[in-house]
Amino acid sequence: MAYITQSNMKKIIFNSEIKNLDCEGEIYKMRIHFFSKYEKNELLAIQELLKDPENYFNTIYKPYVPVDTYTLVYEGRHPSYHQTANCQRLTAKYENFEIPEDIIKMGKEKILEFREWFKTVEHLLETPDIFVARLYSRWQINTNPRAITIDNSGSVEIEDITIEELEQKIDTTIKDAGYFCIKDEKSRRIFCEFSQHTFLAYGNKSIYKNNTGYSDNEVKELLWEFDNKFKKQLKNMLIEYYRLKFNPDIKMEGKVLEMLGFRACRHCYNVTADF
Repeated sequence: MAYITQSNMKKIIFNSEIKNLDCEGEIYKMRIHFFSKYEKNELLAIQELLKDPENYFNTIYKPYVPVDTYTLVYEGRHPSYHQTANCQRLTAKYENFEIPEDIIKMGKEKILEFREWFKTVEHLLETPDIFVARLYSRWQINTNPRAITIDNSGSVEIEDITIEELEQKIDTTIKDAGYFCIKDEKSRRIFCEFSQHTFLAYGNKSIYKNNTGYSDNEVKELLWEFDNKFKKQLKNMLIEYYRLKFNPDIKMEGKVLEMLGFRACRHCYNVTADF
């Protein structure tokens, strides 16, 4: 049995063709009307993955080949699975570095060359003056790659809470979201049309068939508030609910994970392969 982080669990789902997943069932004990078909598929897929990983991979999972954006030093590295839930790498921070814009403008070949060069001098980042001097000497640029650090989600619960307590929080959030959608005439008109399409709040495109009587900006502002105040929160709570109910430690078979491109953690499996 192997363990993976919550973030890698989500990557398995998002590396599927979510639109085309054949998912059945209910996302929760009560109907939630404001999730789109895509969002429901996403939640049902996570539920099935936690409940029965083998069935998910055999009957539902539809992988696609990820695209290298050529904007980060480390891309396309294999995610890890762990031998024990106590492995320190399960909670280690994610670190990466943005490739300087001047390098990106040089094209793919130079980007790949820069990545290999960066690995040989990365240890010098602890002495910035020396690193910048090496950077200028090799590439004639002074733009230091910006570091990206993200806290790891870990493999254990985010909050010390029982399933019953979490259900109460979910129920309350669903009710509060419902009240938000009908709190006044403006909310009723906008959410009647767009409650399942909060993605419209992001980006600069005009809203197709906006017949609410309110401007695109007004619609987007309300959708953004609803998405951030309720929908994102509720999705995270439902994922945590599925985890607590079906697979508290996010355990899966190592052989199955290897088929998905995962590799054994070098730390807890004591291996030396470079991946």
